[in-house]
Amino acid sequence: MKNKDIKRKIKEEFQDIHMPSKKEKLLEDIQFVQPIQEDKHKNKHFNIKWQLSILTIACICIFSFITLQTQDAYSISFEVNPSIELKVNNQRRVDDVICHNDDAVLVLDDMDLKNTDLDVAVNAVIGSMFKHGYISEAKNSVLVSVQGSDQEKRNALKQDVATDVKDILSGYSLEASVVSQDYDFSKEREALAKQYGISVGKVTLIQKLINVTPNYDFEDLIHLSINDLNTLIHYKHLNFKSITIDGVESHSGYLTNEQVKSKVLQHAHVNEESVYEYRDDLDVQDNQLIYIVEFTDEFAKYHYKVNAISGEIVSFESEM
Repeated sequence: MKNKDIKRKIKEEFQDIHMPSKKEKLLEDIQFVQPIQEDKHKNKHFNIKWQLSILTIACICIFSFITLQTQDAYSISFEVNPSIELKVNNQRRVDDVICHNDDAVLVLDDMDLKNTDLDVAVNAVIGSMFKHGYISEAKNSVLVSVQGSDQEKRNALKQDVATDVKDILSGYSLEASVVSQDYDFSKEREALAKQYGISVGKVTLIQKLINVTPNYDFEDLIHLSINDLNTLIHYKHLNFKSITIDGVESHSGYLTNEQVKSKVLQHAHVNEESVYEYRDDLDVQDNQLIYIVEFTDEFAKYHYKVNAISGEIVSFESEM
């Protein structure tokens, strides 16, 4: 056999033998490779972290939004005997209305003041108080109180609202006495207001009055009207740095000094000509304005307490 034939024969025999290709070999190897399993625990841990991060960011955004919205929020209360409080936002619109007593409910008379401008709400509240007879020539004092964190802004708001109240009542031909004040938030005052069913503004006014006249107890003053408190402040010549009083309170509902003098002398059966060392002073006892009267004649020294409104003789005694 020739060399040529031998080479051809070997080539034919070699082709009959199946030799796997590199590709086939690689595919076979892949079949025996264990697939890599995803670390579900790790992925879950990552998802939780991601969700917590998003939640934290959301909480921070919400807190920041609320803080920005509330830091300029104010509480404005109007006290005569009806006690009404307006929660006002930084856009000077009413967010909420709070009635602190039954008279306040009557004054509002189902009025919906939420989302109204502050000017509109003040006009509605003061106008209704006047129409229901809570503000009159005999009771012309109104307490305006503003609570807020920014002293400069709340002071400006206090002045604006007090001026509005004065102008509104002037439109009804009534010369009002507007007592206005501003103050910071206090848990103690909030608790006292809730306990006694009065506004925080009235609590604040009473506390300021007690600070300059320590002989009074808080319970002695809570049921006095704003006109009574205003009269007491005026009569005692009390001054407060944080309280502004615009206008003179009405005294038409109270006994005059001359009326009181006539009443006690008549009760004691003493002639005015025989009296010396006479003096009287307006004071408070058991939530009543009273005149404390002392005078002397040649026989005795007399002590009287007379209700400043009704003229009732609360107590009397004499010393020989």
